[in-house]
Amino acid sequence: MVQWTKDGHFDDKVFQAFVRSIGIYPTGSLVRLKSGRLGVVVDQGVNSLVNPVVKAFFSTKSNEPIMPVLLPLGTPGCQDQIVSRESPSAWNFPNLDELWMS
Repeated sequence: MVQWTKDGHFDDKVFQAFVRSIGIYPTGSLVRLKSGRLGVVVDQGVNSLVNPVVKAFFSTKSNEPIMPVLLPLGTPGCQDQIVSRESPSAWNFPNLDELWMS
């Protein structure tokens, strides 16, 4: 969509408002973190669209669930960051919706 905006498909101001309202990583998105954990976006970041609040719940290093922890990415003291989006169907987490809604 960003590319389409540059090509004139969307009004820039309207597009920016849209992105601010849903974020770069919409709530409920499954993401991989630099630490090797998987998490689900539970809220948008206060200061940055690329740094949402993520609930990490799975370790890709051990291939095991971990105790869920909220990570306000981009805040002082939080060293983790998103490295990619993940396909929920590839991981087959049956309770993904429960993680971001609770």
